[in-house]
Amino acid sequence: MEWLGEMKNWTLVDLIDRAVQGYPKREAVVFKDRRIRYEELGKQVDALAGGLMRIGVKKGDKVAVWLSNSPEWIVSEFAIIKAGAVIVPLSSRLKGYDLSYILKQSDSTTLIIMDHFLKNSYIDILTELLPDFPNSKPGFLNNQSFPLLKNIICTSEKKYSGLYSLKEIMEKVSEVPLAKELKERSTSLNPDDVVNLPYTSGTTGFPKGVLTTHRQYIGEISVFKERFALQDGDRFLAPAPFFANFGNYFGVLIPILVGGCTVPLEAFDPEQCLRLIEQERCTHISGTPTMYQDILGHARFSEYDVSSLRTGMTGAAPASVQMIQDVRSKMGIQIICNGYGMTENSGATTMTCASDALQVLANTTGKPFPDVQIRIIDTKTNEPLPSGSIGELCVKGWIVMKGYYKMPEETQKCFDSEGWFHTGDLGYLDEGGNFCITGRHKDMFISGGQNVYPTEIENFLYSFPKIKLVAVVDVSDDRLGEVGFAFVVLKEGEVSSEEEIKNYCREQIANYKVPKYVKFIHDIPLAGVGKIQKFKLAEEAKEEVQRRKLGS
Repeated sequence: MEWLGEMKNWTLVDLIDRAVQGYPKREAVVFKDRRIRYEELGKQVDALAGGLMRIGVKKGDKVAVWLSNSPEWIVSEFAIIKAGAVIVPLSSRLKGYDLSYILKQSDSTTLIIMDHFLKNSYIDILTELLPDFPNSKPGFLNNQSFPLLKNIICTSEKKYSGLYSLKEIMEKVSEVPLAKELKERSTSLNPDDVVNLPYTSGTTGFPKGVLTTHRQYIGEISVFKERFALQDGDRFLAPAPFFANFGNYFGVLIPILVGGCTVPLEAFDPEQCLRLIEQERCTHISGTPTMYQDILGHARFSEYDVSSLRTGMTGAAPASVQMIQDVRSKMGIQIICNGYGMTENSGATTMTCASDALQVLANTTGKPFPDVQIRIIDTKTNEPLPSGSIGELCVKGWIVMKGYYKMPEETQKCFDSEGWFHTGDLGYLDEGGNFCITGRHKDMFISGGQNVYPTEIENFLYSFPKIKLVAVVDVSDDRLGEVGFAFVVLKEGEVSSEEEIKNYCREQIANYKVPKYVKFIHDIPLAGVGKIQKFKLAEEAKEEVQRRKLGS
């Protein structure tokens, strides 16, 4: 990784320390009525890092963060890193079952929470999981179901029995001479140490903890900076959630890399995005295609000044040519990039460049990162395939995870004897070496003896002007074995029918690719920052087919 230059030996501690020292008076975070400069951010990070050490957080401990996008998330992230611990980022929308699983599986000793988010009461959820915590002394939680979990820290100004207050921990640490110990711990970190344990989004099943290092994150943000031609002091609108790599890169790590400012949103709201772009003169925005479509389609879009925007990132779902054209012409974004990635590959594997043609931006996910090898193999023979042939994507290089936490058998399944990581994703390389994703290996189904790739059908259906979102799964069929089932979300004000969608398909794609069933719905279940939870749709599709059979 010589291309990283001086950054090749950085840890994320170096990232924050250099920004604090280099840009002390610059705005680092703007959130609601709060404006935090780098010097203040650095003080808060050190105070919380020392506070974590004071309550017993050791090097290598797992500290779970259950917060929405906020300054507290950013402070917690870097405080955990400086204390030598490992972050376990939790979705702000988790409920009890998923929270219980991840806290246990990750061996988390400490949990940082807010008391509620939207309609989700974190205190109520915790009370169900840990009914004895209100009667426990903070720091001395003793629950047989969570034997390692000792500390729960709440960011709320309201005091809760059994929980530490974030403010209390940060204020009391000044009473303890921890500065030397904190310095020793943070400087003892190695770029190849695990720093983050994100859990797979659960689009196909149960989540798994992915061991990710400082070096991987430093490498990723360096590539992003280069491919976007990001500038010193850029200002980043951050609507994507920080718990996922996508949101964390563009809402936390990259802004700090360029001495910029992040403007987080607790939850995505298109008009709030427009207002903040105008008010804060944001230069960059990141989001899923759905987010861009909602912003562009907002009734008051033309009332806001978005001329400060220069760069934009999209990912996690297919982007249409029309969407990219609209982003450029209506939002004025000069550089928009598309990418492909997965948690097991540090969040990003391939990415388009600013100079790529429109068709490349819309129809491919670009070329691999530096020092990363990719190849497409036949799923039956494991032999490499030529350009244009659909097969499974395999990856080698620094972006690949160390493994799944405490899951050696699952880890071993992902790697072959030559060390290639098998992504389980299907696609092909075009003549220019750009990766074009067609779907998950598990998603592929066989209809009447023909291989069908749901993502290929989804990409086609996005060309139908009435469709806002679409997801295709397979269901069993007595005659053909398996057939497609399309879930469709129409654009606001549009009306369509199942037959209209099918006819549109019949006119332009092979018959075996045409979905046998179409169902119109209001929302598609998403995980992470926009990945479709196909397993939920598959269950709904089976039930719907059964209902139709009974009704016929």
